[in-house]
Amino acid sequence: MKNEKSIVIKQADKGGAIVIMNSEQYKEKVLEQLNDPKYYKDIPEYMDKITMRKINKLTTQCKTLTEKEKNYLTVFNVKCSNFYDLPKIHKSKMIQEAINLQNSEVVNILRPADLKLRPIIAGPACPTHRLSNLLDIILKPLCQHIPSYLRDDMDFIAQLPTEVDEEAILVSFDVTSLYTNIPHELGIEGIRFWTNKRSNALDPRFKIEFIIEALKLILQNNSFCFNGKHYLQTNGTAMGTKVAPTYANLVMGYLEQQFYDKLRANFCETFVNYVKMCWKRYLDDCFIIWTRSKTDLVTFHNMLNNLNTSIQFTIDQSETELAFLDVLVQKSGKFILTDVYYKPTDTHQYLDFRSCHPTHTKRNIPFCLARRICAIVIDYGKREKRLNELRCFLRKQHYPMELINNSIDRAKVIPINELRKVKSSHENQNIPFVVTHNPLSSKYRRNGKRHNSNLTSKPKDATTCQEI
Repeated sequence: MKNEKSIVIKQADKGGAIVIMNSEQYKEKVLEQLNDPKYYKDIPEYMDKITMRKINKLTTQCKTLTEKEKNYLTVFNVKCSNFYDLPKIHKSKMIQEAINLQNSEVVNILRPADLKLRPIIAGPACPTHRLSNLLDIILKPLCQHIPSYLRDDMDFIAQLPTEVDEEAILVSFDVTSLYTNIPHELGIEGIRFWTNKRSNALDPRFKIEFIIEALKLILQNNSFCFNGKHYLQTNGTAMGTKVAPTYANLVMGYLEQQFYDKLRANFCETFVNYVKMCWKRYLDDCFIIWTRSKTDLVTFHNMLNNLNTSIQFTIDQSETELAFLDVLVQKSGKFILTDVYYKPTDTHQYLDFRSCHPTHTKRNIPFCLARRICAIVIDYGKREKRLNELRCFLRKQHYPMELINNSIDRAKVIPINELRKVKSSHENQNIPFVVTHNPLSSKYRRNGKRHNSNLTSKPKDATTCQEI
């Protein structure tokens, strides 16, 4: 099928589905994006060489970089990034209707008009990819200082109240195409704000000006090729570069700081403090339990959209239940409950048990999935229903029933406070030794066991050897 030129095979943006598109339709939609002068422009082929010269100059000027760090940033085989799109089938109402009507694992629908694509720039060897990685390491500690910051769905659940006002409304906001819509000026302004405000959280070797110059290099030299032509992204940041999530988080956190100040003009100080405490965000997904009138909610939404003309929020609200991340938040009277949420397009395509992966990896999957359900769903009846659904999903992927049941039993006996504990990023200080798994070779495992006592003799140098 890969050799068939009339079709394009892509993984869906979310849910694990495989999408087969007419290649002409796919190319049409991609070029529709690339021909938008607001975001992209044609460039000559030799752009990567110019970018590498800029990176060499930056690293030479930074006197605190070690030789190894300089070599890491500048000495490698450069390859042009590739541009591709992932179909956002979970956002298409036409596709969801087709799924409900056809009720089949294979859904046929011809050219859905409301299908949107998520642009990805894959550059694992592009000129800026290593600089982006370094910048991500430097900036990531700043995210912990953003009041609204959520690490994941477990962090979200940990911060949900158990009781609310019975008249409260569950509200979520979503930023439209966040990565591609952050103006460079706003992004640099936001990073400068956080690096100045929380300079104590940064590695003192890296000055703020180095960070800003490195960021400008990454943002302004995001080149790639598609269909034999070379392009440059002129607005926003690439979804694919390492620093993008951290960068987007900090920029949104900067806008939120401005938003808190503007709220005071329309609401009392008590409510402003409530928003500061209860407004939660995972990248571009925001959540709040609204305790004022619906008219005030409209004002609140309009104020969000007036923060910056490029950053626009959509809104979803409910008095009973609302999906946020992979959690279904439910309000029963004054109590808040949580359930597992699956998008209608989710195919539950977990790793097949017959696949050539290490045995410990495959055996751990049922336990991790069951543990997640037990952490999210407290109600006994709902939990059993979700665990029975999991049994069906895993049986389709050929997992042995005994392994599934043992994994579920192990997860069910873990106390809820342990299940919902948010792990610190500093809890595991082991340095993994990563090798390509080969079932025909066990020399790495033997060598790892033989030298394990030496590797763990000094706590600071402790290393875990594991095949993945």
